[in-house]
Amino acid sequence: MNTTANNDDDHCDCEVHGHQPITFVCAHIVGRTSPDTAGFVSFPPEDEDDLRDAWCEACDAYLQSNGGEWIEDTVEVTDGITIICAECYRQREADARLAGRRTIRHG
Repeated sequence: MNTTANNDDDHCDCEVHGHQPITFVCAHIVGRTSPDTAGFVSFPPEDEDDLRDAWCEACDAYLQSNGGEWIEDTVEVTDGITIICAECYRQREADARLAGRRTIRHG
């Protein structure tokens, strides 16, 4: 998957899905595809179009051992956050759900 940001801050150009809305995930989610999911953790969406920032199970374990909140310059995602298109996000989420590795964190 290769995503290129463009002039529109809310969209990117994905080589697989074309012009799509963007979302943010940890680099580990992007690096793994079905069936080898890294897990998929996020806070609950407000509606079906709400693609919350997401992170893998390893990043979630790190987060939980450091107070449970992402705090810039204090608790950060290991290996960083990256932009992916909405359809790539949905596919990675679906892969994790099928593997029983989808977690929704409630505040």
